[in-house]
Amino acid sequence: MWISTSDAVARLAEVHLLGENQAKRVLRAGLAGPRHRVGSASFYEAERLDELLARPRCRDESLDRWQPFIVRIGRQRPIDLSAKWEVQTSVVASGWHLPLLTAFQIDARKPLPLVATLGAWAVYTADLVGLDGTDLRLEPPGDWSADFEHTWLPIENGPTWTIWGSPVTTPPRADPLSAYYPEQVEAERERRELYSTARHRTLARTLFTSPLE
Repeated sequence: MWISTSDAVARLAEVHLLGENQAKRVLRAGLAGPRHRVGSASFYEAERLDELLARPRCRDESLDRWQPFIVRIGRQRPIDLSAKWEVQTSVVASGWHLPLLTAFQIDARKPLPLVATLGAWAVYTADLVGLDGTDLRLEPPGDWSADFEHTWLPIENGPTWTIWGSPVTTPPRADPLSAYYPEQVEAERERRELYSTARHRTLARTLFTSPLE
């Protein structure tokens, strides 16, 4: 069964609360399978779209265990999910202006699991092994990536990147469906803030304590 682009966009908006432009980027990237053109119109397989919408939320245990560096693939990074990993890497790796503390965190934990998301779905994984200016040095992911395959992540609404468990500067959105369970969202926010503050203090002591102390 085929579904039109407008109907697919409506389904993405209904189930995952995506805006029209973001939903169209999800479709163009191939998350719901290849598009089929008939004249000037585009259609998608309804079954593939249903499979996408049925993907589960990534388990908190996996996020807490691996604490990945999560990046959002914005509209300035057109990505083809049918392309080879190396081609996708060229899209993901460049143009990240990270603060010094984040660079310290990456250096202290390398290789750091990296997960790229599109519309909250995990679409790309890599080992982040360092920085070259504003470019990320990425290598093929380890076995940890299986925990994120075919899932969607409870990412924040504003930042283009975050390290799971680290302090954030903008109010988080627990996940695309967070409006339906606000009490759980608030509890998760408080838990993450307490956990990330403790990690932040520990890292600061490690980085800035004199070796003679």
